[in-house]
Amino acid sequence: MTENLGIQDRQYPARPKKKSRGRTSIIYPERNITEGRNQKPTNMDTRNLIENLKADLTCSICLAYFTDPVTVKCGHSFCTECLLQCREGANETLTCPECRGVIKYSDLVPNKNLQNLSITGKTLRPHLLQSMVGLTTCNQHGGKEKFFCEEDQRLLCDSCLLAPEHKNHHVLPLETAANKCKDKLQDICTILQKKEEEFKTALDKVRRRKTRCKEDTYTLKQSVTSEYGKMHQFLWDEEYQYLQRLDEESRDNLIKLEESKAKLSQQIQKLQRMILEVEENLNKMPLEMLQDMMGTLKKNEELLLQEPELASPCLTSCPITGLRQVLMSFQRDITLDPQSANPHLILSEDLKKVQYASVPQDLPDNEERFDYVLAVLGAQTFTSGKHYWEVEVGDKTEWELGICKDSVSRKGKLSSSSEDVRTLCTSGNCFFLVNSQNGFQLRQPIPKVGIFLDYEKGHIAFYDVTDISLIYSPSNIVFEGPIRPYFSFGIPNEENTPGSLIICPRSNQ
Repeated sequence: MTENLGIQDRQYPARPKKKSRGRTSIIYPERNITEGRNQKPTNMDTRNLIENLKADLTCSICLAYFTDPVTVKCGHSFCTECLLQCREGANETLTCPECRGVIKYSDLVPNKNLQNLSITGKTLRPHLLQSMVGLTTCNQHGGKEKFFCEEDQRLLCDSCLLAPEHKNHHVLPLETAANKCKDKLQDICTILQKKEEEFKTALDKVRRRKTRCKEDTYTLKQSVTSEYGKMHQFLWDEEYQYLQRLDEESRDNLIKLEESKAKLSQQIQKLQRMILEVEENLNKMPLEMLQDMMGTLKKNEELLLQEPELASPCLTSCPITGLRQVLMSFQRDITLDPQSANPHLILSEDLKKVQYASVPQDLPDNEERFDYVLAVLGAQTFTSGKHYWEVEVGDKTEWELGICKDSVSRKGKLSSSSEDVRTLCTSGNCFFLVNSQNGFQLRQPIPKVGIFLDYEKGHIAFYDVTDISLIYSPSNIVFEGPIRPYFSFGIPNEENTPGSLIICPRSNQ
């Protein structure tokens, strides 16, 4: 038998017990084939033979069928990769995991016969286990159990099938019932695998949001620091308190994201464990599979209803003492340029207010006029210095305010990636910077927006005038050429009708 197994140099009567992952078995390479010759093998005997064959073809390190096995001088065989992972110490001494004998690398002999037999055994095992279905007999009538009662969840023979207690029950041939159960389990396995992918995707989003949270926190802290640079020394204490609050919010946000990540990881682990359980059920005998199916379905019911929950962190802005007084010292008297206004935009006589009209005005199509974008420019141009102005946006849900180059294209659509504009736009309570993928949420509408420009530093900042707080301040850039104020409406639709934008007078403090 040793030769047939393809295991070289194994001339001992019995192999010692192998203990791994709680499994203990004695494997005899030689059997008395005459023992029990006249006895009909039982279901348990057949299963033991199959399990013994699997044990002979299993690596004692990885507990799986041999892969590229080698046999060493002491007679033991292992997967090549598994054995090499058992090297110890700086000299990488190789010892036998079974008998702890020292092994020379020259003693490693590839065992192709054992490899081939392992492949064959792995292929045959499910078929051998499946063939055992025909060996079950009814304890009451002695006939083969060929049917399955779905109400009683038990196997039936021909005589059982005729019994009164099964008269109105739903009875299927055993193979049909097993295939039906297998199909259900396979469907559940597929759903669980999809759920696992959903939770993995959600976990990846949380990881990205966690990174984004750190980046946003850093950016906002830098902006706050820049704002306090405009103030005098007495404001440093307030700045410190502001940064402390941001740190606390950041820690809270990171804790929430970490908790969300941990929860998603736990849910993924539960899904993975359930998938393994379903897959194990698929390999069980039909009776076991059918009996365990209801329990498996009950366990899966809650998991199948779960959806990934993602934490959404946010950072708040705080009022800055004396900020508006400092900004107002740079306020400019801004007016609108009628030559640049889109025909759908109506300007007031004092050129301080702009409204949207559904019917376009009959205006000359000059070079300076926007013909597609609902925009109008300020009449003033800036090539140096610090400048500040405020705009009332009221209850409008969509607007765009900021600055642009005097040379900005006035014809056709204006690309959102254009370097000619530096604006803040809004939709509802979400604010976005043009030329940036960053968006941020505010908890309440902003009725009045302040815009500050420092040409030399390439700096622009947006403020909530009502709360006297910073909305956002992007990184500084280099301005080249004349810069002009920019005012625009969102494209109107059924849910949004543009209202008006009003430039606050210089004296309005």
